Amino acid sequence: MLESTVIRGVISKARSILLASFVGLFTWQSAVAQVDQSSYSVFGVGSLNWSGYAHNAAMGGLGISNNSKFFFNDLNPALLGTNAEAVFQLGTALDYRSITNGQSSYSTMTGGFKDFGLSMPLIYNRWNVGLSLNPYSSVSYGFVQQQNGPEGGTTLVDVSGVGGIDQINLSSSVSLGNFTLGLKATYYYGSINNEDRFTLQNVNTNFATTIVKERRSFSELAPSVGLLYDLRISDNSGIHIGAYYNPAVDIKQTTLVTFENETNSGNLTSSDTLVYDKNLNRTITIPERMGFGISYEKFRKLTIGLDVQLQDWNDYRNRDGLAESYYGKSMRVAFGGEFIPNFDQPSKLLNVSSFRFGFHYEKTPFLVNNESVNDVGINFGVSLPLTSFWGLSHVNFGATLGQRGNISTVGLIRENYVTLNLGFSLQDITWFTKQRFN
Repeated sequence: MLESTVIRGVISKARSILLASFVGLFTWQSAVAQVDQSSYSVFGVGSLNWSGYAHNAAMGGLGISNNSKFFFNDLNPALLGTNAEAVFQLGTALDYRSITNGQSSYSTMTGGFKDFGLSMPLIYNRWNVGLSLNPYSSVSYGFVQQQNGPEGGTTLVDVSGVGGIDQINLSSSVSLGNFTLGLKATYYYGSINNEDRFTLQNVNTNFATTIVKERRSFSELAPSVGLLYDLRISDNSGIHIGAYYNPAVDIKQTTLVTFENETNSGNLTSSDTLVYDKNLNRTITIPERMGFGISYEKFRKLTIGLDVQLQDWNDYRNRDGLAESYYGKSMRVAFGGEFIPNFDQPSKLLNVSSFRFGFHYEKTPFLVNNESVNDVGINFGVSLPLTSFWGLSHVNFGATLGQRGNISTVGLIRENYVTLNLGFSLQDITWFTKQRFN
């Protein structure tokens, strides 16, 4: 009885401290492959994905009003209308971070598959459909903290989490003159796994480690809409204006929490289910998100643009219908563009390669001690066309050098990171085309 009371007290106190601030000695723990990682993903549903595919990321995440026919882009579903032929695209990412709280520091690297997209025309230059898979949020964090324990002992607290919410999108766009309307149906799914390990040291107990595991599973279907307007300035230039709107969505969440005890040798001595609410129809509320973009394009030569995306996480509600104090308003601004040296002279590879650049500023939704966590970075990359054997295909490289958070305020962490994106896109005019001759 005494041991059970002591453990419950340790769990409650340690969890509150760890979620309230990041003060203390910590080290990164190994986790399954994630395309994004951040100490701040300990909060809520994790870090948000705003930046689209590899070619978007190379321009700071630009892509609400502009796209090339060679690439898939579903930041705005109306942009499917720019794909005159079928386009297949996939991408991976590698993330390296150096993290410090001002007293100690460490580094970590992770990566893996990131996204997939397929666009195809149903009516040439009029009606397109697309299918895509990409992350909505990512969770990948780990801390170790040592605290004073009961009866004069110490408690080693190891907290880690992996997972996130992914999204499968079915999109359609219809071109009506200079306007293009896009509709998207998104199925949100995935799980977030949190694990807290409490090890009591220098205390006479019959067990060595207590483990609390929490698995949150998500599923829901939701709509969104996008719009694109093309204003032709001359025969070879124009201005594009785009916008999208994702309504707020109540996502079903099933929570499973288990409690385990282990011996020093790692043998399980007891296990119990603390929470399992599968049949209670609990939901979390993801706030509405909207984005606006404007870009100038000199066809096959230069594109430059600005995007703004907004989401108020004050409107987030957890499974109990309550707001969270660690959430506030979020915003992302992207400025970038691309340059093609000489598209009409394809004899040299660099002439027809797309060189990209960008800058992004993100006010993340996270609040630590009532202070916003900001993310800033520069972006650059290139798309290289492949040989004629592959058709109209490209290898897309992108890199982001950025910083998230700061250490000027107690409780904050600074993350300096390098993210590398690698993508492959294939455009083929023979797909979904009726063959007239054998």
